[in-house]
Amino acid sequence: MFEHLIIIFMGIVFLIILPIMSTIKYWNYKPYMKYALSLIWISYIVIAYEVFFPRESYYIKNLNKFSNITFSKEIKIIDKYTSFLNIEGEYSSCAIFEIPAKDKVLLSKLKEDKTTTLPNMNNKCSNMINKEFKNNNLVTFKSIDEKNYRQWGFLKNSNKVFFYYKSFGMTNK
Repeated sequence: MFEHLIIIFMGIVFLIILPIMSTIKYWNYKPYMKYALSLIWISYIVIAYEVFFPRESYYIKNLNKFSNITFSKEIKIIDKYTSFLNIEGEYSSCAIFEIPAKDKVLLSKLKEDKTTTLPNMNNKCSNMINKEFKNNNLVTFKSIDEKNYRQWGFLKNSNKVFFYYKSFGMTNK
């Protein structure tokens, strides 16, 4: 717990307090400093926006990475969600896709993992996936390593695909 407080304190100092102090100190120092500081603050805003609201390409890249299948560009995202990082570094991300018919052929060649079920972690991601995908005619695949839980799947008689990713951050599973 003490390490978490130190990390939070250092983050506040280096990411919030020091930039504000340098902006106040150097704003009128030299003409080019105003432009440099403006660029720094704009980059902070852009990075923060990307962290909290990822692009659709983030979800498509994760689906391609988890499934080891390269889907075509016509894939559509039906629903998506990414949680914010909590104090322990945990977050989850999920999306539901609609794939074109030509990509459905790629899915028919895969072998089902019989031991996998839908995520049941009682969060927004698992609720979204469980509402859309019932256990009937569902083919799912998952991989778990030390700090990550990855699952993806599809319905046999539909063109809907989902992925679910949970990072456990600094916590022990």
